[in-house]
This record gives sequence, C-alpha cells and structure tokens, in this order.
Amino acid sequence: MSGCATPPVSSPAAQSAWAARQPMLAKLSHWRAVGRIGVINEQDGWHANFQWDQQGPTYRIDLIGPLGQGRVVVQGDAERVSIQTQDGQNWTAADADTLLEQSLGVRLPVKGLRYWVRGLPEPGATPVLEIDAEGRLIRLEQNGWIIDYPAYTPTTALDLPARIVARRSDLSVKLVIEQWNL
Repeated sequence: MSGCATPPVSSPAAQSAWAARQPMLAKLSHWRAVGRIGVINEQDGWHANFQWDQQGPTYRIDLIGPLGQGRVVVQGDAERVSIQTQDGQNWTAADADTLLEQSLGVRLPVKGLRYWVRGLPEPGATPVLEIDAEGRLIRLEQNGWIIDYPAYTPTTALDLPARIVARRSDLSVKLVIEQWNL
C-alpha cells in the first residue's frame, strides 16, 4: 500500500454542481442556525443547545446547557471576540479559538466552523473535498480537521447541513442543526 493519500474522485457532474453551489453558499452572510452541540476531548465531554446568529463578519453564539443550566455567549467580529458566562465572567481577545480554550478549556474552531456549518471550506487553507452528485460536501479535510456531513436539510435557498461531525486527534465536535433561518 502506498503511504500517499489520494484525493477522492468525483464525477464531472458532481464537480459542476459543486462549482455552481459554492457561490450561493458564500453569499449566505446573514443566517441563524439553531440546534445541539456535543464536544468530546481527551478528558471529558459536554453538550448544549446553541443558537448561532451570523450577520456578515459579526456573530453571536449562545450555548445553553441541559435544562437551561449554564449559558455562555460568544460574540465577535473580524477583530475581537468576547465571552460572557451566566455567572457574569467576561473575557475578550482577538481570536475566538484561543479565547475559548483559555476561558472554557476547549479549543473549538470557531473561524472554520463559520464556513463549515454552511458546507463550505474555510478560505485560504487548501482543503480536500469529497462531494455528492448534488454538489454537497460529504467530507472536508482542512486545518487538521476531518469534517463529515451525514445529513442535509432543504431550505428556501438550497440544502444546508443538518448534521456535522468535525474531528481531529484530540477533539470531536458534533452539531445537529434543527432549524436554519436565512
């Protein structure tokens, strides 16, 4: 067996569908996703309900623990991010991923998730893509993460991810999106 990984091969029709789909997904700059998140790292795991509101570069992510126990609000834009907990603790930094790790003990890829949640690779980093016949991502490998898309849901604009599983060596993040508002 060869030690080299080869990129998945898709049909020309799938590639054409992906090429047509990408600009439509990229135009979705104002959206809301509501659902559940589960995070498992080497030491432990947690789950919460979430609501993610994206308005261009500005976002707000509300994480609400089971039965309303605990709330964390992550707000940011291209320059700053802040976290506020239910007990009144506040942190601010330039990078959401680092701030979440310092304040909550878990490094979630917020910058990448902004794109991955819509079924797009993050700009800049070279991705490895696997797409289906409709031009939807089945698997994305980017920035040390493997992101699987086991389910999509139709919206008024186009099909968007309903389930996302993102993994790297020490962390697994599962998103179930129950509602999209565009």
